[in-house]
Amino acid sequence: MAAIDYSIGFTRKEVEKIFAIHKAELEKTLASWTDSGSAVTKRRLDEIHVVIAACQDALRKLAPDDYGRGRRVVQSTVDYIPR
Repeated sequence: MAAIDYSIGFTRKEVEKIFAIHKAELEKTLASWTDSGSAVTKRRLDEIHVVIAACQDALRKLAPDDYGRGRRVVQSTVDYIPR
């Protein structure tokens, strides 16, 4: 599954709204199954955590002063070394 990038095509307010909705969903997300008289109820959190993480990354890109700087990748190079 491709990573979600909410910093493209969404405003800060829209991402904050998506973030708030999914945080509220954490409290009430349950999945139920019934088979041969037995019932199982399980929280379905994995999809919500993916969206929350994507919102957090987008907010770091869209508003770095409020939400912190994004993750940095550092690269170094070595020039020609004479023998």
